Amino acid sequence: MNIPTIETAHISLRPWGPADADAWYAVLQEPDLLKYFPDPKAPSRRMADRYIEHHLEHWQAFGYGHWVVVTRDERRVVGWTGLEYLPELEQTELAYLLSRSVWGHGYATEAARAAVRFAFEAVRLDELIALVHPENAASIRVAEKCGMCLLDRVTLWGLEMGRYRISRVGYEQLPWRQQVPQELATDQRPG
Repeated sequence: MNIPTIETAHISLRPWGPADADAWYAVLQEPDLLKYFPDPKAPSRRMADRYIEHHLEHWQAFGYGHWVVVTRDERRVVGWTGLEYLPELEQTELAYLLSRSVWGHGYATEAARAAVRFAFEAVRLDELIALVHPENAASIRVAEKCGMCLLDRVTLWGLEMGRYRISRVGYEQLPWRQQVPQELATDQRPG
């Protein structure tokens, strides 16, 4: 599977590699980074490594998955974004997690919009959801900036979350979709 690299104004979304493991593990150790996740404590190194393995396998199985997010200027690993099929809901989720060191710079929105664009233009999904803890105001804003609207509330993995949704028709009406750079280092089509 040829996983594309997406370059935006400030960040790169690229395939995970073995050299990313140490930096990814360090990001996961940041206090309260996982506050709104089902398990808010920092994972072990083995679980962090397994996350990378899982998403490389997910790309193979579905033609999409999570990318590592790196800053374009320093080439520093600052988190992840991407798409994941959730069999529990039979839907594909947009998800993102960035280091506290880059919060407030618009990187989460930039990364999420690039993933949304990929979902609709490369993968050709009909809809996309985001699951967001109702107290996570920053993540709610990112979902809304991606054109998503609150659909309902779901309980999954022991956690109640808002399910935000955007359809293909909704995506095609977004004014920003024409403004998102389409600078892909490789072909957009997965496969």
